[in-house]
Amino acid sequence: MNSGANKKKLFISNLDFEVTSDQLRGLFEELGGCISVVVATDRETKRSKGFAFVEMESEDDAKKAIESLNNKVVNGRPMKVCEDRGKNAGPSAGSGEAGEGGQRRFEPLPSIQRMQLFKRRRKLDPFTEDPTKTVDYKDVAMLSKFVSERGRILSRRLTGLTAYNQRKVSKAIKRAQSLGLMAYTSIQGE
Repeated sequence: MNSGANKKKLFISNLDFEVTSDQLRGLFEELGGCISVVVATDRETKRSKGFAFVEMESEDDAKKAIESLNNKVVNGRPMKVCEDRGKNAGPSAGSGEAGEGGQRRFEPLPSIQRMQLFKRRRKLDPFTEDPTKTVDYKDVAMLSKFVSERGRILSRRLTGLTAYNQRKVSKAIKRAQSLGLMAYTSIQGE
């Protein structure tokens, strides 16, 4: 018997839902050695999904099966027979998209697509720029820059502060609000 390297797996699609694995085995054994036949079935209904996998003993038997059984009408439907490309192969291997072993090749993006279209302006932390500045809960004018109009503390993404300074500012804001130096919200009720 041939070694495992010469085995060839075939994918059969567009099968009639009534075709059994024994019927398929009979069709393929006429053309050469057939190792296994697996008809895909639904787990719950146990009904065929309309495709199957057949493993042939040699590549020559597989090529004969493809040539003679492709588009052959079985139970009123022309079945399609081709080489199995595996789950992750995608479109046909001959389309030029696939590289070695059915894997997709890496294609670098053109320079226009790699370029960042809108540069985000970095907001710099005022406390790291000027080392003399400190976070103080009494400096309400400075703290109000880091609070929304609803009284919520702005995130680091919006303030541009470092994590350390963001914590210091949020503690100072909470302290100023609890002492009554800053309002919890700047929206005035009408």
